[in-house]
Amino acid sequence: MKLIFLDRITLKYKDNAYVSSEFEIVLDSVVKQKSNFTVNKEEIKASVGDIVVLKEGKLSYIGIVQAITLNDDKTSKVQLNDFKEIFNIKVPVSSFTGNVCKFLADTIKKAFVSNSDTKQNLRYLTVTYNSDIEGSFTYEADTLMNIEDLMETITKTYGVVIKYQVNFIRGRFSNIEIIIEEETHIVKLRHDLKAISNLKIKESEENVVNKCIFYPKEENEEHKKEVEYYLLTDGSITTNKDDDRRFPYVNVESEFYSDSDFEKLESKAKEKLIKSSNDHQITFDLDVTNNVFVPLGNIFIGYFVEFYAPKRTYTTMLTQIKYKNTLASCTLTLGEQRTALTDKIKMMNGGTSNNKSVVNVSTAITNFDGGIY
Repeated sequence: MKLIFLDRITLKYKDNAYVSSEFEIVLDSVVKQKSNFTVNKEEIKASVGDIVVLKEGKLSYIGIVQAITLNDDKTSKVQLNDFKEIFNIKVPVSSFTGNVCKFLADTIKKAFVSNSDTKQNLRYLTVTYNSDIEGSFTYEADTLMNIEDLMETITKTYGVVIKYQVNFIRGRFSNIEIIIEEETHIVKLRHDLKAISNLKIKESEENVVNKCIFYPKEENEEHKKEVEYYLLTDGSITTNKDDDRRFPYVNVESEFYSDSDFEKLESKAKEKLIKSSNDHQITFDLDVTNNVFVPLGNIFIGYFVEFYAPKRTYTTMLTQIKYKNTLASCTLTLGEQRTALTDKIKMMNGGTSNNKSVVNVSTAITNFDGGIY
């Protein structure tokens, strides 16, 4: 397989290199990770920040050059950040109510398409949204927010997936399209599927928060009632306290709300309860030759997964995909808990987003055809 190196500013072809048997592709929505490739080439005509595309069979991947170093054996090591890191900048935000997909698209366009600083604009970047999802955000005046954090908030709270698609015109790379849309697809997996091996399940030592209570502030003039939301065992959220799918125990988180907060309470509850429902780590190896479930082919970060484990069924989320030295198998992680010491250190040192309550962003990368290989 090949890495194709493209100019960050123009998306023009710069170079390509064959990948050796040593590589690791890691996408993780909880901890920032880097992907590494050893390529059989001493000199690569690319710079830090350039775009890299990998296409092999059903697998597609887009990254950004973090470093290129020459090895003693005349090969080179290419280290890549995930493409979403391009959005790691802070911009002013204001409170908003309306279509959250449009809100995100407009925020990205303002920063990278129609910016008054033309050098910051990426002329090949296009942004489209295919879903209308109503929601609200509340920010204090003069607030800056990282666009990557905003993406994570929207994907986590509203079930939105963000896909990156490379497009072509007459066999040449023409643009990278960002597609923002609601994801209703739920992957169903059984632990005894022949393609699954080395299953490990780690539960949180704390009970899942499954109820949110919002109390009105004394100063409220319009809204004076308590509002309660309940997490159900299938991962959904309701205000019906008599729903048969409620947890057998109650673990509550509470806070006060103002009149201006009232319309945003459902969004707040979703963020708190969904985060809690993913407080576990399920890892397993997957034989990709099964041709049914192909990570980075038809399964992406941010997809909801209904996983039938030996003792219980988890309604969870795919949060990490890792390929190492082979594309025939990979390791998947479901849930947001991280038990490895290296991952915990990364989280402590800022290896997650600046907004600690935000966890998921989809790095779904769509298949493409054509180009120079």
